Order: sequence, then C-alpha cells, then structure tokens
Amino acid sequence: MRRVTLTILPTVKPAVASPGWQSHDPSVTLSLVQFSELVGPLLVGGGLAVDSCLVALACGVSASGSRLGGAMRVGAMFGLFQGGMLSLGWLVGAPVASLLRHYVHWIAFSVLTVIGVRTIRASGGDGAQGKDAASLARLALAGIATSIDALAVGFGMSLAEEPLAASLVCTLAITALGSAACFASGRAIGARAERAAHWIAGLVLIGLGLRILLSRLLASEPGS
Repeated sequence: MRRVTLTILPTVKPAVASPGWQSHDPSVTLSLVQFSELVGPLLVGGGLAVDSCLVALACGVSASGSRLGGAMRVGAMFGLFQGGMLSLGWLVGAPVASLLRHYVHWIAFSVLTVIGVRTIRASGGDGAQGKDAASLARLALAGIATSIDALAVGFGMSLAEEPLAASLVCTLAITALGSAACFASGRAIGARAERAAHWIAGLVLIGLGLRILLSRLLASEPGS
C-alpha cells in the first residue's frame, strides 16, 4: 500500500490596500487632534467678541476723524479688556466673581445707556462731539461694560481646570480684529448719513445694555 501524506498549509489572506481615508497617517491624526483642541477656545473667543463688535460698530457709526486710527484704537482697547477680564476671572476666580455677581448687569446697563444717550445727543452737535465716540475714556467704559462676561467665563474655566493660553489668544485676536473691522464699517456708514447714524448707534448701545440687564434678571433665581 502506498502511504499518502497530507500537508496542511496555513491560509494566507491576500493583502488588501486600505482606502486612503482609513490610512493611519500620524500627521493627519495629529492635525485632527490639534484642530479639535482649538474648537473650544475659538468658540469662547467668538462668543465674547460679539458684544464688543456691536459696540465698536455703533462707535464707528457716530465717530468722526481717521477711520484707520480709530479702528486700531478700538480694536486694541476692546481686545485688551476682553483678554484682561478673562485672565482675571481665571486667576482670582470665586472672590471677584462672587463680589460682582449681583452688580455686573447693572454696571453694564448703566454705562451703555449713558454712552447711547450721549451718542444720540451728539446728533445735533458738531464734529468734536462725534470724535469723542472713539476717545480713550469712552472706549474704556465701553470695554468694561462689554467684557464683564469674560470674567465669569474665566472663572468657569478655572473651576473646570481648563488651560487659559489658547482661549486668551483666541479672545484677544478675534475681539481686536472683529472690533476694528466693525468700527471701520460703521465709520463708512456714518460718513454718509451722520444724523441718522448717531440715532442708530445710540439705540443699539441702549438696546445692548437692556439685553444684558434683562438676560441677567431673567436668569437669576428668585431672591438672589
């Protein structure tokens, strides 16, 4: 009899090339991770910049003088205030946030209302009053009023133990560039319809202050 020997060979699966979107390229993975880490800071910076941009637009509508110089001054001032308040809230946290919690909305409402009324009154004045819309003192008051929210955001980031650097850079950049662009745009509008522009700008400022006040009062707990 013949002896038959069977040899079982291991089955080798043919190599199938992975599609390009399934490739595990370290550089692609790293880029996605870096982008995802920037989403939060970008949202923080964009959210905090909204009020500053609205006030910058209103200031630009009612201002006179150099468009470029005013835009740079407004952008720098509002960017520094937003970044400074964010850093302050992150560094000192609870003590400052607790001290100002019951008063910040009234401060913002009062300051923006006063600036808005002055802007409307300037509609019947001369160019010197319009130039005051971009003065350092007035911009400082507006910067304080519009950056109080950043104090609370910084406090929340501190409690969550989130890093400050990325959010601070995004807040500074977005607020400064957005405010400068809005001021320049408002300045172009105001040059064409000066009297109406003062009324529009004043009403925008008063409305913004009223929105801040009502949002805090409606969100507060009874008896707080």
